[in-house]
Amino acid sequence: MYSIRAIVSVAAVAVLATLLLVYLTPLKWITVIEPTIRDIDPIEFQADFAKNPDKYIFIDVRPESAYNALHAVGSISMPLHTLYDQRRVLPKRGKTIVLICSGGRASGVGYSYLQHYGFFNIRRIEGGIEQWILKELPVEGTSATQNAPVGSASSDPADPYRIASSQSWCVT
Repeated sequence: MYSIRAIVSVAAVAVLATLLLVYLTPLKWITVIEPTIRDIDPIEFQADFAKNPDKYIFIDVRPESAYNALHAVGSISMPLHTLYDQRRVLPKRGKTIVLICSGGRASGVGYSYLQHYGFFNIRRIEGGIEQWILKELPVEGTSATQNAPVGSASSDPADPYRIASSQSWCVT
């Protein structure tokens, strides 16, 4: 009835039309499936990070003042607002980029941002620094004290960067 050449031609035109429709219209910005964030358990990460620190770039995306007050041992400060410029020097392969913030929200924003720019070697610490502290993993900074109770990184309740077990502070 129809020749194979005609069927292939119609299929090719249909595929081309679909590609043009998706890539030349706003349809490419519609997210049908929500992107997933790959979390890593703080204990699991810290154990592997202690053995293989060269495999990771461990980034704290909180403001520098929060980082200076208290941060996970081995993390580097790279506040969320600096990721736009820093993305150009971060590796897209070879090392895993692990993000941490206070409770997981700001690092989730950073994760999505990096993913948008083609990074697929990223993970987020599940629960942020709050979980890190609850799991009694090593921290350091100007507010770090031996055997400090959770939530005591700052005793000032007006401090928006304090670690509070009853609230998830993730100031960006």
